[in-house]
Amino acid sequence: MASNELLLLERVELKLAMSSTDEQLQRTISTFLPPVLLKLASPHEQTRKKVMEILTHVSKRVKANVAIELPFDALMEQFCNDENPAIVKNFTIIYLDMCIKRLPADKIAKHIPQLLHGLSKRPIAQRATILHMVLPALRKWHLEPGQQEQARESVFHFDSSPDDATLLLNFFLDVMLYQPLTPRQQKDAAGEDGVVPMTLYPGLSQSALEDVTNHGKTAWTAGELAEIKLGIVHFLLSRVFTDNERLRILIAGTTDSSHLVVAASEDGLRRWTGNVDMENAQLVQSLYALYLGTTGRIAKLSRSPCANPTKIKLLQYLGKSVKATNMPKKMLRIVFDGVNGDGSNMRLQRSTMAFLQWCTRMCDASELAPVAFMLVQGMTNYIKQHPEVSGHDAETIKGYAYVACGLIVRKVPKVGLDDLQIVAQFFESLVYEPPNVRVYVQDALSSMIDIFTDLDLTSPIHDTVQDIILKAVELNNANTRYMALKYTNSIYPFSSPFGRYVCLLARSNSIAKLEIAEEAKRGLHPFVRGANGGALATGERVPVSALPSFADMVHYLAQHKPGDAYRLASRSPLIMGYPLEVFSDMLAFLRLLLVLEANPTTILIDDYVEDKVDTSMSDDPIAMDNVKRALADAWQGDENSHEHAALQIWCDMLSSALDPALKDPLLVATVAKCLLELISLGPASITSAFFTRLPLFKSLTLSNKLETRQWMARLYGIIASDVQLPQDAMEATLVEYADIIVHHAANTASSASNKTVAAVSTVDDTDRQHGALLTLGYLLSRAFYRQREVHDAVIARCMGAIVHVIQQPARDSQKQLLAAAACHALSEIGRIKSVGGLLLATDNKNGEDVTMAPSRAELIKRLSELVKTSKDTKLQEQALLALGNVSITMTDENDENDADLQLIIDGLFASADSKQVELNFAGGEAWSALAFGWPSQALQKYKDVSDLALPPAPTSEKHTARCQQIMDTMVKKYVASDRAWYRKAACIWLLSILKFGVNQPIISANLRVIHASFSRLIGDRDDFTQEVASKGLGLVYEYGDAAIKEDMLYSLVGTFTEGQRIQAQSVTDNTVLFDEGTLGSTPDGSSITTYKELCSLASELNQPDLIYKFMNLANHNAMWTSRRGAAFGFQNLMAVAEKEMEPYLSRLIPKLYRYQFDPNPQVNQSMKSIWQSLVKDHQKTVDTYFAQIMDDVLKGLGNRQWRVREACCAAVTDLVQGRPLVQIEPYLETLWFMAFRALDDIKGSVRQAATQTCKQLTKLTVHYCDPQVVSLADGAKVMDIVMPFLLQKGIVSDAEDVQKFSLDAVLRVCKTGAALLKKYIPDLVDTLLQSLSSLEPQSMNYLSFHVEQYNISQEQLDNARLSGAKNSPMMEGIEHCVSQIDEDVMQALAPKLLYLVRKGTGLPTKAGTARFIVTLVMNRRSIFEPHADNFLKALSGAIKSKNPVIRKTFATATGYVCQLATYDRLGALLKHLKKLYVEENDEDAHAAAAVTAMEMTRFATDRMKSVAPEIVPLIYFGEHDPEDALKKVWASAWENLTSGTRSMVTLHVEEILTFIEPLLNSSSWKVKQTAALTLADMCKSSGREMEKHAHKLMPVMVSTLATRSWTGKENVLDAFAQLCVTTKDLVCSPEHKPPLAEITKIFVREAKRKNRTYQRHALVSLEVFLAGYGDRVDVQGDVQDFLLDLCTMDEDAVMEDEDSDNAKPLLLMIKANSFKALTAAYQPKVFPSQLDHADTLSETLTATLQGNVWNIQLAILTSLQVFISRMDQANDAIAQRIVTAAAHALADLKYSAIRTAAVDVVDTMVKEWTLSLTIRQQLKPVVTKAIGTEPTALLKDRLQKIDQAL
Repeated sequence: MASNELLLLERVELKLAMSSTDEQLQRTISTFLPPVLLKLASPHEQTRKKVMEILTHVSKRVKANVAIELPFDALMEQFCNDENPAIVKNFTIIYLDMCIKRLPADKIAKHIPQLLHGLSKRPIAQRATILHMVLPALRKWHLEPGQQEQARESVFHFDSSPDDATLLLNFFLDVMLYQPLTPRQQKDAAGEDGVVPMTLYPGLSQSALEDVTNHGKTAWTAGELAEIKLGIVHFLLSRVFTDNERLRILIAGTTDSSHLVVAASEDGLRRWTGNVDMENAQLVQSLYALYLGTTGRIAKLSRSPCANPTKIKLLQYLGKSVKATNMPKKMLRIVFDGVNGDGSNMRLQRSTMAFLQWCTRMCDASELAPVAFMLVQGMTNYIKQHPEVSGHDAETIKGYAYVACGLIVRKVPKVGLDDLQIVAQFFESLVYEPPNVRVYVQDALSSMIDIFTDLDLTSPIHDTVQDIILKAVELNNANTRYMALKYTNSIYPFSSPFGRYVCLLARSNSIAKLEIAEEAKRGLHPFVRGANGGALATGERVPVSALPSFADMVHYLAQHKPGDAYRLASRSPLIMGYPLEVFSDMLAFLRLLLVLEANPTTILIDDYVEDKVDTSMSDDPIAMDNVKRALADAWQGDENSHEHAALQIWCDMLSSALDPALKDPLLVATVAKCLLELISLGPASITSAFFTRLPLFKSLTLSNKLETRQWMARLYGIIASDVQLPQDAMEATLVEYADIIVHHAANTASSASNKTVAAVSTVDDTDRQHGALLTLGYLLSRAFYRQREVHDAVIARCMGAIVHVIQQPARDSQKQLLAAAACHALSEIGRIKSVGGLLLATDNKNGEDVTMAPSRAELIKRLSELVKTSKDTKLQEQALLALGNVSITMTDENDENDADLQLIIDGLFASADSKQVELNFAGGEAWSALAFGWPSQALQKYKDVSDLALPPAPTSEKHTARCQQIMDTMVKKYVASDRAWYRKAACIWLLSILKFGVNQPIISANLRVIHASFSRLIGDRDDFTQEVASKGLGLVYEYGDAAIKEDMLYSLVGTFTEGQRIQAQSVTDNTVLFDEGTLGSTPDGSSITTYKELCSLASELNQPDLIYKFMNLANHNAMWTSRRGAAFGFQNLMAVAEKEMEPYLSRLIPKLYRYQFDPNPQVNQSMKSIWQSLVKDHQKTVDTYFAQIMDDVLKGLGNRQWRVREACCAAVTDLVQGRPLVQIEPYLETLWFMAFRALDDIKGSVRQAATQTCKQLTKLTVHYCDPQVVSLADGAKVMDIVMPFLLQKGIVSDAEDVQKFSLDAVLRVCKTGAALLKKYIPDLVDTLLQSLSSLEPQSMNYLSFHVEQYNISQEQLDNARLSGAKNSPMMEGIEHCVSQIDEDVMQALAPKLLYLVRKGTGLPTKAGTARFIVTLVMNRRSIFEPHADNFLKALSGAIKSKNPVIRKTFATATGYVCQLATYDRLGALLKHLKKLYVEENDEDAHAAAAVTAMEMTRFATDRMKSVAPEIVPLIYFGEHDPEDALKKVWASAWENLTSGTRSMVTLHVEEILTFIEPLLNSSSWKVKQTAALTLADMCKSSGREMEKHAHKLMPVMVSTLATRSWTGKENVLDAFAQLCVTTKDLVCSPEHKPPLAEITKIFVREAKRKNRTYQRHALVSLEVFLAGYGDRVDVQGDVQDFLLDLCTMDEDAVMEDEDSDNAKPLLLMIKANSFKALTAAYQPKVFPSQLDHADTLSETLTATLQGNVWNIQLAILTSLQVFISRMDQANDAIAQRIVTAAAHALADLKYSAIRTAAVDVVDTMVKEWTLSLTIRQQLKPVVTKAIGTEPTALLKDRLQKIDQAL
């Protein structure tokens, strides 16, 4: 058996040895190599040895000859056969590898699945070889997209053999990571052992490196490696692989050194990783492994970490994975590597910090806890190691470290709670860190707040936290103080005294920062902490239990004092250790706590609690009583109690603030307010505590500060009127104050005559008198309150002083101030004692004169006069209040009282004419005093003495009747008045009476009347009247019964929702319908205000119908005014009628929501107030009634009233913000439709509002069309709604604004829509391309018709339009769509694009279409390729455009499409271009062909080279176009195709000849000329290469030359001459057709043509031909005669027969060429018979030299030189003639060229001929003479040499 095998193998070996040629060897190997390899499995050693010998022989011969192909299919089958043993496969793969390297990549690509199948099961050595076989072919692998998904299993079996996929992907990753080292890098990096460390191959292991380099067998160049990697990307981006599998490899590719690989990988990441599951544990682990590298027991398998750029890219993806955050150990390694790693850089540090923040935000606390401490320690160490940083990046990284610490501590509170030094350190960092880092520190500290919010306040941790906060707030640093406040307000509830203490300390003005002041203020305003700490939203009510107790707060403040540094930093004096401003706030805060604690149910704690406290303590008797009881309980209880001690400290604090040195007005006012409430409401014993301060209080009553005098006068009056002060002391004080007043009056009287009194002194006296008047009134009235006896003389003295000031004329501000104080004093006294009884006769001070005090009636009249005439409002108010207060004690029923009361009533009614709101309110208080006396609520604030004895209230029937009469007058006269100020005054009066007369019989009896009055006034046109009426309605509702309440609700809701008038108002002649100036003026210039004036104007204009228009407008205004009035009423009703309003909410909410956006600011402000009152939770309410609101505003967008439309636009803008898709989706299309409708509104303000609406809708639409924000299903729903609408109704709209917003929305969707765009890309691209023209600025269209007027060319304009189209946002939007175009999209898009190519209108559209096609070719090659032929066909028609710019753009697109078109279509296109250029007569068609050819060769060079036989003739032909412009274009095409070389001409001579042959007989002279030029150039450039084509060229040229002369024919003749000279041997052969004789005749014939222009060139060709063939044919006799005729012709005579104006120059050139041709055929050495022509020729040449122009002389001399050189010897006669001619020429000093030619003649003659002595003797003088005259050194030198030779 072994012998048989050996025999067979020896035969094979013999056959191999006998194979002498490559073909034989290839056949032998193909037949026997596979079976020989199989013999390796033989059990016989000799057989295997013989096989190895044969294989060695084969390898030697095959390796050296790459042309030999190996049997791929057989080897492949043998290798894949699992039955073959390993040794066979091992050797088979060697030859298979050798075979594959000789095969084209596309053929290998077909076998990729077969090679990869079962890869993981093959031996390791085979794997690397197989993978390296596959790599070069990956880029050629292709499978239809629809088949790729199935191919994963059906072709590659990756699902059933996942290890194959894993192995392949890991190898791909290794290749992508591989970056070869240069030899120098290897040398520098190699160690002593020559081994390069693996750190220089980031991401690879030693084993991986060996696999990538195939154990060093593979060495790629940079370009080859880039191609390999591009192939991997191409293969990877098929649907065979999943997004998860691609991710790592594409990430590695984005950091490659080749920009092509980077671009392809980034594109892959954008398009092919959208479904990556970043929560896949295996994927995340692989990303971590790629970043960190791996370590194992086998060092060879350990991978080094990847490079920094790859790390940064990996962090971007790990930063999107929650799973990655829950792998703490790996995350920790990454953080420390990125921040502190040896190779880390700033970019990596920044990315690492961002990743760390992501981890701390997203990870589970349980996973983070084990490494949290190490992370915080690492970050704090980094912060300490970089104390000073500069630059944006460095500051950002350090800031990120701070933020990371904060986030970690928030996630794992134990880290921060165990080590509070972190918090302390960060607070310190706020002091020394630069501003940019400080922001991050603040964020970090803010993050850590949460760990303390839920901590038990009894925890010892709070001791440390409080120390940190106190230290921070006491530092004179804005940042620490602000952060301390944030911590305080977030951690500590409002009930914590410590928290309020910190906020009080922060009120110090040592740091003037608004945010600090606001945060401290927020901490002192009652709040409730939410679940996550911090204050709840404003509007929440705070229970009293959330407040610190007054006693606790007082004790805390007394026991804690700020540190020395804080006190030293203060800019103001200290009180009890606190800065003045802090102490003032402290007092105000304690007062707030005291009042609120005493009124847990009376005062609701909300945003306005401070104002409520002030109001309650002045107007609310219940609140004051509650405080009174609280003070009594605390003060009169156990003296050792906590509360009593607190109240004592409170008194001490107030007493400490009463320092005369402290002159702060705010502090004094605060202290006075607190003291006044304490003394007036507290037990009497408290008053005694301040008796010792009476001198201070007394001095302050005369202070120069008005507010101080006002507070202290009342305070002093209360304390000094107490029984503890003896009567004589009190009376002495009264007299003292009266004397101050009287003394000042006397001084004033004297100063009237003495003008030298200092003004300052006068002011000081006025302040003292003012204080004296106030104090006198308070002290005397409080003495009467306490029923203390006062002597009549003292009373008379006091009253006299007061009345005296009142009676004095109040002409200046000082006297008005005093008069106001006197009226105030009179009010205080008259409120408790009848003024009539006090006005007694009095003695003057010396008792000399007795004067009578004015009567009460006179005093009342004086007060009424002051109200009417005074210009000082405060004086008027005080006089008015005095009238009301005086009436309180006029209870006796007598005629005098009745008369005086009537005077008061008249005075109060007369105050309405003042038209001042302040007086109206003062009047209202006066009315309540008159009507109700002391029971009036307005007088409760005056009950500031505990033992007050009140006079009886008026209860008589007479009084009741008087009050009813007053009420009737108000309603009938003032409420119904047509005077706005009367109505306003009546409205305020009624409100005041209603407010101050709670439960009074007169109120109950007139409640419905009051209701009717307010209902009437709420429709008043005056805003303030409406507001007051609304408040009145609120009180009526509160006091009314059920029937009244129901009526009020019905009328208000009807007004609000349906525009009903609350109460009809009649229109009289004097009814004011419009504000003054609203409608302009009447013809006489007066304003149009009343109905009467409207009627008059309508009559004057002779347009009676105008009255109806004006009335309609008036009714419109009234309706809106009524609604605004309803708003005021509604707002107040909501405070007391929330439950009653619930049934109306579904109708009210939509209207109310819309009215908030009314264009009238008064309306919308009113509605906003209502909304805030009605709606407690804005978001919840809008969500609940969203459908009703949306329906209402959508309907309103189409309302006929512009105000409604404008309001609805603004409402929609607000409504849709932040709405979930489920709410918006049903309305989206309608919203766009109505918004666009409003955008085209006739009213400018509506359009402006609609603009904002459209912006918001655009933002919303873009948001919901972003697949990164919404799910694909939801995004598709929105896209289905919006995109058809915008494309079909928006962009194509006639309204410019609608077009603009539609386009903006579409373009923004294009940027974010991603995969959601696919369905609409065909329509989208089509619309956007068409809109390039339709939306082009109209100015461009105008300019296109008026280019001449603006001195620009059409081409310049078109180029500008093209540039605009390219840079258009529409093109940007279109390009955003490119990445989403797949096969299905392209199938639908192609017809639309083809239509635009063929029939699109407008330059921008056409240019844009061409540009888009180019983009598709560049970015979607495989998808576009099936459609390339169709596009090329369409473009072939588009390039014929008359517009050069459009022509150029379509030509460019054609060039790109040629890259993908089939060869059949390319051939058709080239035929079309030939037809355009050759057959068409249109210049535009010629230009189109040229430009298209240029672009094709520019952008599809390789494809054009593959069709060179078709395109080279065309371009070469075009390159000889007679027109320079076209010639330049064709030359560019030739340059693109051939790089400027002429090798293509030689290579494609036959094709060129075939191309131009018929063109030489074209009917077009231009084509003929071009063909002739082409032929001539070809003959010149190809040289002897043309010989083999001569048999084709000759007949063509002969037939062409047989025609008559035409422009360009000379080129054919020239080419013919060149061809003849080049193929001389061939032409001279006997069998050549045409024969030489005939060719000679052709040249002679052509030279004899009468066309002078042609003849000139024909003579040149004749000369060339004769010069080449003169020794082969004797034609001297044939040409000499006609040439001599031409040489000797008389130009002037001949010119007479020529028509051309330039005939003479042409004739001269003919003559010169004739001379040159004359001797070209003279060959006497070959043809001796020609010697017969020697005399004739010499005679002609020498005789004609003289008399001709220089260029002819030059031609003669040249011909003469030829003549001499062609003869061996000449007789002396000929020589004599030549010497004579030479002497003539040498003497021509004008032209050096003549002398040079003459020297050549002489030199040739001396060298060629043997001259006789005679001739020598004749020639020598000629030469000698020439030497002497020759100016040129070179010629002189030559002449000297000739002379020597002679």
